[in-house]
Amino acid sequence: MALGELIWTGRAWPAAEIVGRTGDDFTFKTSGKGRPVDLVGPAAWWRNFSELNLDDPDAVIGFVRRHGDPFGQLSPTTQGDTAGWAYVLALLKLAASCWTRNRDGTGTALETALAKVAQGRAVPSLCTVWDNGYVIDALLASPLFVASVAFVPHVGEVGEGVTARRGVTMRIIPENLAAYMMTSAILHLENHVSMAPCEQCGDWFVERRRGTQFCSASCRAAHSTSKKEKK
Repeated sequence: MALGELIWTGRAWPAAEIVGRTGDDFTFKTSGKGRPVDLVGPAAWWRNFSELNLDDPDAVIGFVRRHGDPFGQLSPTTQGDTAGWAYVLALLKLAASCWTRNRDGTGTALETALAKVAQGRAVPSLCTVWDNGYVIDALLASPLFVASVAFVPHVGEVGEGVTARRGVTMRIIPENLAAYMMTSAILHLENHVSMAPCEQCGDWFVERRRGTQFCSASCRAAHSTSKKEKK
């Protein structure tokens, strides 16, 4: 039985706003129906969350507006809060430590050497910890993953090319956004993908072609429009 696709169906909340703070935790509310988010496969912006300053209300609400509420509390009739966010952030920061480059361009000695080889061109963030099984183990053993990720049997394509056939696969279905980000990190660690931050929206994305600057065609178009307006 093969491991199938990671599926996430959730909602981002563009109208969310901070309404208060209790101790270290912010409380937020929203209006409207939000924006549906339907994704197939892992998303690299789990690294955005690993970099969040949880003391910055703008950073907190910015993530909710763009990607959603990690624990799915928020709705037009129910407030959400950042309780439990620090736990998720710590696990994702552990995963992110396996990559070389930070958002500000700083990194390890290897990063500096690669930058010299690239002769000034942008260098991707590389997953250089080849034996990162201990990090994957820690994420798999976390209560968040154990309690919030389901494996659902599904009949789909198994294998590639001449060996492809219809067979049983296991779709990965996270219960909430936090579990989706955790699973995305695990899959990216397993596949040692290269990443870069989008120059338009700031989201981390998987760099499938060297030197790519944008996470999507829409961000590329928006960046081009912005440059023309400035001129």
